[in-house]
Amino acid sequence: MHSKFIRAMLLLLILASVGVLACDLSTVTNLVGLGAPTKPKVTIVSPTNNAQFSEGEEIQIQSTSTDPKGVVRVELLVNGATVATDVSPVPQGQTLFNLIQRWKATPGQHTIGVRAYNASGVASDPVLVTIVVVPAAVQPTPIPTPVVQPPFGVSPTVPQPTVTVPSTMPTATRAPTRPPASPTVAAPPGVYALAIRVEPRDPKRGQFVKFTVTFLNTTGAPQAYRWRIRIFEPDKRNSFGDTAPVDTTFPVGQSEHASAENWRVTGAGDCMQFFARVFWIDPSTRQETEFSKPDGTGGPATAFQVCP
Repeated sequence: MHSKFIRAMLLLLILASVGVLACDLSTVTNLVGLGAPTKPKVTIVSPTNNAQFSEGEEIQIQSTSTDPKGVVRVELLVNGATVATDVSPVPQGQTLFNLIQRWKATPGQHTIGVRAYNASGVASDPVLVTIVVVPAAVQPTPIPTPVVQPPFGVSPTVPQPTVTVPSTMPTATRAPTRPPASPTVAAPPGVYALAIRVEPRDPKRGQFVKFTVTFLNTTGAPQAYRWRIRIFEPDKRNSFGDTAPVDTTFPVGQSEHASAENWRVTGAGDCMQFFARVFWIDPSTRQETEFSKPDGTGGPATAFQVCP
């Protein structure tokens, strides 16, 4: 009878120990996060934020991606679009994947992004940097000088007849033509927007934001415009807001000008993604038209986010 009692007590002690061990393992699992999906981590080594390049230059984007399950591929994004994908040479992926990807620079401000995927198909958050590409210098087209040949049989030493250039023929000394006082729907050729910079770079909710735009005037004379910044959420047609209009005279060449500092995101909430774009305003119709880049591929845009 005594031995039966002892065996019963031992059995109870064993069951209790197993229960405690199970609780401890459950706690450890919850603390460590075993089984929870993890994202790869990406670092852009170069270029640095706001780095400048020349039009046509081959930009090398160097990145480092890590993941304990192995990184199987890395995507290169420009302005949100995937332009290159590189696969790991190891089929099961690499825990450390160093990579150099290349992209040929076009004029304007661009957002470069790198995104990695692990062996489970989980994607990292894209890591972004902004670069500025300066366009190649615009060379004026030379105007040929009329050449007058002497009459047949006349010695070249004989004075040549005077040549009268018609008033309709352009000459090298004629002053550049200014755009009309009231601009039409499109900005005149030679007036462009190259890049937009957000200040501060990482604004917070409730904080006013200012935008600095790099303009290029190749008309040969100062040009006056009323312009503003309009802010858009990704994939949204209507703007989230805009800055107050400002009147600016752009000198010849490249210059930077700041917008009004009256736009902000108010209230509580999570981080929000935005794109900033620059528009000029027709004073007669109040129609707003986006400034374009010199290569005609549309206007410059810069990505930024507003967080709590």
